[in-house]
Amino acid sequence: MAEKLLEFYEKAYKLGGLKAQMRLALLTLIPSPKAKTEPDSPENIKKFENAMKEIEKEFQNK
Repeated sequence: MAEKLLEFYEKAYKLGGLKAQMRLALLTLIPSPKAKTEPDSPENIKKFENAMKEIEKEFQNK
């Protein structure tokens, strides 16, 4: 349960630290504590994938 969603938070942290994780929570509306209990549903995974694309753009320019 929620393994994939938590992986997105780990990836965001490696990309931009806490700031990137906060941005991920803002874009997905699923903060990390809630991500631990949310299902790895196709909808949630898609939401996180789209958010990560945005975060990668933002943090690779820094």
